[in-house]
Amino acid sequence: MTDILLPDLAQAAADLVISRLDEKYVLVHIERGDCLTDEQIRKLFAGEEALDLDWWDENRWQGVKYVLHDLLDQNARDFLEEHDVLDRIVQAIEERDESDPISELMRGTGSKLFRYRLDAEAAPDPWRFSEKETEDAARTLGTAAGIDFWDNVGALRELVAHASYGGDLYVLWRGDIKPVYEAVRKLSWTEAPEITVQWTDPELLVLDQLNGSGHSVRVRGSLRLPFNPDRLFIDTARGPGGYSWTDVVGSGYLPEGDEPEFIETSKEESQRG
Repeated sequence: MTDILLPDLAQAAADLVISRLDEKYVLVHIERGDCLTDEQIRKLFAGEEALDLDWWDENRWQGVKYVLHDLLDQNARDFLEEHDVLDRIVQAIEERDESDPISELMRGTGSKLFRYRLDAEAAPDPWRFSEKETEDAARTLGTAAGIDFWDNVGALRELVAHASYGGDLYVLWRGDIKPVYEAVRKLSWTEAPEITVQWTDPELLVLDQLNGSGHSVRVRGSLRLPFNPDRLFIDTARGPGGYSWTDVVGSGYLPEGDEPEFIETSKEESQRG
């Protein structure tokens, strides 16, 4: 008869502990009121790591220790560690981890002001323009936005006339981070579908970031185009690239336009469209 050795008992004990683990754990918890910083949001949209890895490792280990403490007394933990099987249990706990601190932080962050850059610029010094030059400039902005010119002629002329220093053309909206982040993340997948972004009756903005000047108007119609994360900006005070719209009008600005819709389309559908 083969003797049963202590290492064998330790392995059997580890098997027993693992069999009693819950199916899922949340090892990393976010405190009430915690939220993403503007810099963390920019990193997320750039596909970079937004959370400090040391913070993540430390908090995850604290969660593991809490589970171990709940399952085993100190003598049992010492016995399993002495016979090099405690790591098996730790690994099994970590494999059951469903922590999603990014989603939790997003929920605590609230809405943000976004800009999406279009393929057009407004020229400076519109007071010099003739009536025809004003109309041509307004038509250029309307074409870039893909909206009907005559349905929006008044708003587009206003946009040209009041953007004294000119600037880049954007769609402006305030909304939750999550749908925007999910669209950015899907585009980073190797086999990701193409994403179309669509606004209905959006607010257009001309912004000169060098001088901190601009103007915005709401237009009628549907603006629909392929989503490109490189054209996406979080509009915050003292952000990168110069003056933001927040710097011009204040942090409480609420655009009239609605949030965008992100639509997944296959490459075949995109080509047919």
